[in-house]
Amino acid sequence: MKKKWHAVLLIAAAGTCWSFAGLLSKFAPWSALSLVGFRAVFAVLLLGWVRKSFRPVHTLGNWLGGIGVVSTAILFIYANKLTSAANAIVLQYAMPAVVIILQGILFRVVPSKKDVVATLLVMTGVLLCFYQGLGGGAFVGDMLSLLSSVTWALVFLAVRMPNVGAMSYAYMGNLLGCGFLVFMLFDPGIAAGGATGWLAAMAMGLCLGVGYVCFGKGLEAGLSPTVAAIVSNVEPVLNPTWVFLFLGETPGALALMGAVIVLATVTWHSIWKPKPAATESHSN
Repeated sequence: MKKKWHAVLLIAAAGTCWSFAGLLSKFAPWSALSLVGFRAVFAVLLLGWVRKSFRPVHTLGNWLGGIGVVSTAILFIYANKLTSAANAIVLQYAMPAVVIILQGILFRVVPSKKDVVATLLVMTGVLLCFYQGLGGGAFVGDMLSLLSSVTWALVFLAVRMPNVGAMSYAYMGNLLGCGFLVFMLFDPGIAAGGATGWLAAMAMGLCLGVGYVCFGKGLEAGLSPTVAAIVSNVEPVLNPTWVFLFLGETPGALALMGAVIVLATVTWHSIWKPKPAATESHSN
């Protein structure tokens, strides 16, 4: 039980680290692709140091997870250009449901009632958080967001494959993400952002890197992809919370209600264990 709690806290810490991206991006007027490449450098350096190796491990599972990492970033960036940010993040965080479905199809894992209930509650909470922004996006952007929920699910499911490590494919994905550094050469936003932009971008890189270290250690500690997917939903709740606390953008009552639902569900799912069915004993 102690080991599970440790893994749950690591995944929650990962989601918390990633949740600062929304706030920090307000101070870095760079293009999205420039930020992806620059942030990936920090993640690669930190993950390589933690792994004690900067060489990628070429297995099918690591490539699948790595492609999931980088493709999610790409899809989410373009989705944000074509639809509202609210639509993009809500549709991406349909991911826990995708994890449950793909586990059933690919690995013959039947979800428990507890997993299904928790997933439905979390998705309800996320929808409430961003209700006011829903319905205003373009069809193509919405479809890209929905597709990103599938690629994001692959990041959680890849750990089930043989000869794979979550830390290794997180490293692989960010190594691929470094290819976007080339966009910095053509980005006028870098000069416009000045020193503040550079500091914000570096902070985003550190948050990304530390988040992936926590994520990798949490999955490698044995936490199931379903539980990890549900716990990671603290990210879309905390993201607007930081913006509210530091920039004063006030969330509505529904957003606050959604945050409570998500955090309460994650806590319940982590600590509550259904009692085994009682068996009758007969004495002669």
